[in-house]
Amino acid sequence: MDLLKTGMNTFKQFFLFIVFFMLLTNILFSSPYDMILAGDPVLEDILYLSLESGKSILSFTAPFAPHEIKRFLDSIDVSNLSIPAQEAFNRVNRRLNPQAPISISGDSFLFMLNINSTIETRTRFNSDISWLPQYPKTPPLLSLPLRFYFSDFVQLYMEPIIAVNPVFYNNQKYFEHNVLQNDLDNLEQNMPLRAFMAIGNSWWNFQLGRDRLSYGTGQMGNLAISDNPHFYEFARLSFFTDFFKYSVLVSQMPLDITGIYDMTNATDNTLIHTTHRYFYLHRLDFSLFNKLSIGLMEGVMVGNSPLEIRYLNPMMIFHSFYSWLNYPPWDAGNDKPEGSGDMNGSLFSLEINWNVLESLAVYGQFVMNQFATNYKIKRWGTQPNGLGYLAGVRHSRSFGEWGSVFFVEFIYTDPYLYMNPSPFASFIHMRYISGGINSLLYSFVGFPRDAIAATMGVSLFYNNIIHFLGKFTLVTQGEHKIYWDWKNTAEAYNAATPTGTAETKLITSLDARYSISSYITLKGGISGIFSFNNTHLSGSNIFGGQTEVSINFHY
Repeated sequence: MDLLKTGMNTFKQFFLFIVFFMLLTNILFSSPYDMILAGDPVLEDILYLSLESGKSILSFTAPFAPHEIKRFLDSIDVSNLSIPAQEAFNRVNRRLNPQAPISISGDSFLFMLNINSTIETRTRFNSDISWLPQYPKTPPLLSLPLRFYFSDFVQLYMEPIIAVNPVFYNNQKYFEHNVLQNDLDNLEQNMPLRAFMAIGNSWWNFQLGRDRLSYGTGQMGNLAISDNPHFYEFARLSFFTDFFKYSVLVSQMPLDITGIYDMTNATDNTLIHTTHRYFYLHRLDFSLFNKLSIGLMEGVMVGNSPLEIRYLNPMMIFHSFYSWLNYPPWDAGNDKPEGSGDMNGSLFSLEINWNVLESLAVYGQFVMNQFATNYKIKRWGTQPNGLGYLAGVRHSRSFGEWGSVFFVEFIYTDPYLYMNPSPFASFIHMRYISGGINSLLYSFVGFPRDAIAATMGVSLFYNNIIHFLGKFTLVTQGEHKIYWDWKNTAEAYNAATPTGTAETKLITSLDARYSISSYITLKGGISGIFSFNNTHLSGSNIFGGQTEVSINFHY
């Protein structure tokens, strides 16, 4: 009880401190260099503007430098936009000039503090059907984004949060919420999930630290770099013009394989965990006729080696290094050749976004980490293919002051996409939960493998006040999940998606968002789910559903 009283007194003192600064330090800054982060609602407006204006986005690879967005806005003739598109244009413009109720400024310096609080609950009607989505972003009960700006080209960002950890949030049977309880093990102890430095100007940007990443315009997710992990640790350098962009990224991805590999046959020589695991990539984006944007990306996962300068070569094709020959093969728990594998693996992706007409766009993504040519099969055996495809269409239409976006999307991923001859060379992200060494959470860097997914729906909105999203989704998932089971066999090579007893979910959902004021937003959603062969059990066909309700306060 004394501890509770002390906590309440501390909270009151903190609240009075916040109010004091709100009254005394509400000062604006000229033009802060503020990054547009993955997950920011303004990204929906940018995609909508691209549709309505018929102008392609050079590179939809969040986070964005603010000057990238400014270049896109400058290419749009606002007078030709519909009323909803003009409102979206204004919202994006305002987002490029952030304000905060708590701010301190001086010579070439600005500090901003916002307050963001969300209370969310989720309920499901049948606990035998897993929660959706597969990789939820648990909203923090309280977050305090701290932004420091130096001159007009440097930003330091840190976001302290109070939140439950995602495993606790996703393991409740029927009812869950994001409000903390007595057990501190349920607290998100990786806080902050976002903390970085960004620097740049009108033609380049450098970002270093922890943040989310999302590459592509996929509705259900993206194939090469998706927003599945709660954070990436990375350094990224970009150069951009109106029609060309070059990016290089290095992400450190420590890995402990005890949660994704059967350790029964492990020996003293088996590598189990390492922090010397890096994902290197470079990407070229270019735009043609301001209608078609094309992105080419090449990456390599190096499973157990310190940071290497050679992979930072901006123009080198990674494959030409033959670098898989430079590292001792991984011992899978025995000394037989079929039980070992290369310690690095490559990734290639192609992305296209084409604004065919004003209000109509088609887009697609292709990714591969392994393509078994006849030469490879004869030399190294029947290695399984790792290919993925995404295709979609978007159409926008306005009804007076209401705007809408209709969409259809399809995704296919091979059974061994993202998987390579060793788990350390595979494209898997890992993070710790609650600080425990045995509490590990894994996710793919792209869309889940061994899956066929399709969705169709419509987004309907009025200004930034009312928003509805209705959609129908089909997801067929094979038995290969986020578990390392790569095999160099004809059986693996001939495996087709979906494998084994496939689980198929039919999902109908309706989401709504209503902004009561500029500070308070209500959200709600309901989904009906019919699952065939639920949890891959033949004949287990069951029905369920879930609801979500939240209230958000932002100041």
